[in-house]
Amino acid sequence: MNMQALAPRLYAPLLAAHFAVLATEPPRVLSWSYALVLAVLGLTLILGIRRIGLSLPHNRPLWSLLLAALFSQGAAFVLLFVDSLANPQGTLVAFDPTFYFCMSSLLLTLAATYDPVPPVYRWTGLLDAALAVFIALMFYGLVRALVAGAEAQPENARAIMWMFDGMALFVAVFASLRLLGARRRDERRFFVVLAAFAWIELFAPAAHNRFVLSSESYLPEFLLSVPFALLGLLLSRRRGDWLRGYRPSTRARYLAGSISPFVLSLALCLLAFGYLHRIPAVAVGALVAGIASYALRAALMLGKRLSSEDELKRLHHGLRRAALRDDLTQLLNRRGFYRALDREWERARRVHVPLAVAMLDIDHFKAFNDTYGHLAGDQCLASVAQALAGEAASMPGVTVARAGGEEFVVLISGYLPHAAGALLEQLRERVEALRILHVRGVRGFVTVSAGIASSELARYGDAEAMLSAADAALYTAKRAGRNQVAWAEVPGTEALS
Repeated sequence: MNMQALAPRLYAPLLAAHFAVLATEPPRVLSWSYALVLAVLGLTLILGIRRIGLSLPHNRPLWSLLLAALFSQGAAFVLLFVDSLANPQGTLVAFDPTFYFCMSSLLLTLAATYDPVPPVYRWTGLLDAALAVFIALMFYGLVRALVAGAEAQPENARAIMWMFDGMALFVAVFASLRLLGARRRDERRFFVVLAAFAWIELFAPAAHNRFVLSSESYLPEFLLSVPFALLGLLLSRRRGDWLRGYRPSTRARYLAGSISPFVLSLALCLLAFGYLHRIPAVAVGALVAGIASYALRAALMLGKRLSSEDELKRLHHGLRRAALRDDLTQLLNRRGFYRALDREWERARRVHVPLAVAMLDIDHFKAFNDTYGHLAGDQCLASVAQALAGEAASMPGVTVARAGGEEFVVLISGYLPHAAGALLEQLRERVEALRILHVRGVRGFVTVSAGIASSELARYGDAEAMLSAADAALYTAKRAGRNQVAWAEVPGTEALS
C-alpha cells in the first residue's frame, strides 16, 4: 500500500486517541496529550524524510529546512512532555520550549528565503538569511524578557501570545509571497506545502492559546496535533502537483521578488521598536541593519540588472549583425545591403550626392561547381568575397554585399560616374589577380562580370529601379564576352565604356 493511502489510516487513530484522552481527562492528561502530539509529529517527520528522498537535488535544502523546523518543534514538545511529568497541571509558557519554537520559526523563514539561483542572487539570499537570523534572535530576546516577568505581570502572557501570532503571520505571509512568484512545478509544490503549513501554524496555535486563557477544558490541546497531521497528509502525496494551472505573471514574479526583502527589513525595524525602552543601542542597530540591508540588496540587484542589460545589448547587437551578414562570406547579405541602399538613397536625395550601384557575377560558376565540387565552390566564393571586401576597404563610400549565390552587389556613394566605373574596374581586376584555377573559365581563371548604374546618368524613380538597371547591365556584360564592366544604357546618350 502506498503512503498516500496509508497516511490517513495512520493519522486517524492517533487523532482519535488524542481527542478521546482530552475528552475523558485521565490522570496526567497533559502528559498523554503531549505524547500523542509527539506520535503525530514523529509520523510527519518520517514522511518528511521520505519526501527529501523523492525531491530533486536542488530542492532538497528546502525540504531539509522544513524538516529541521519540525525537529525543533519536536524538541519543544519533548520539553513540554517532560515538564508535564513533573507538573501535571502544566505551565503556560516554559523557557526552553519557547527557544525551540523560535528556532522553528527561523528555519521556516530560511526555507522561504532560500533560492538556488545564479551567484548574485545567492548573495542576496545570504543577506536575507542573515536578516532572518537577526529577526529570530531579536524575537527570542523579547519573548525571553516577557517570560521572565510573566509572574510579576500576568498580562505578559497575552503579550507573548500576540508576539507568537505575529511571528506566525510573518512566516505565513513570507511563504505565500514565494508561492506567488514560483515558476517551476517542483518549486511550486514545496511552497504550497510550506504556505499551507505556515497558515495552519498561525490559526491552530492562536486558537489554542486563546481557548487556554478563557477555558478550563483540555480539548483545545487537540489543536496542537492538527497542523502536523495536515502537513503529513500533504507530504504523503508522492506526486502532489497543486495549483497545476497557475502560472505567475511577470508582474506577480516582480511583486513577489520585490516585496520579500521589504517584508524582512520591515519586520526587523518593527522588532527594533520593542527594544527602544529596553536596550536602545540594540534598537538603533536593528533599525540601521534593516535599512542598510534593504539598500545593499537593492544595490546588488541594480548592479545585476545593469550587467544583464549590457549583456542583452551585446546579444542584440550580435543577433542584428548575424541577421545582416552572410555566414559564408561575412559580407552584408541581401537584407543588410537593402538597409544600406535605402539609407544612402535618402541621403543622396537630400544632399544631392552621386550614387551608383553595381551587380557582379562570377563567370561560369555553375561549371566551376560541376568541375571542382561544391566545397571548392564555397571556398571560391569566400576568396572572391574576401578580395572584394579587402579592395573596397580602401575606397571610402564603397560597400560590398552578397546578393545570393554567386552574385555580389556594390554600393558606391559620393563618386562621379567615371570614378565609380574606375573603382568597379579595380574590383574586377582584383578578382582576376587571384588566379583561382577554372579550366572552363574565360581565361582559365575565375573572373567576374559587372553591370553598373549611376544616379548622375539617369533619373531613377527609386533605388530598386537603379538596381534593376545595374542588373540589366550585368547581363549586357555577360553577352559581350564576360570578365568586363558594362554601364546601364541611358536613353539619349551613349553608354560609357
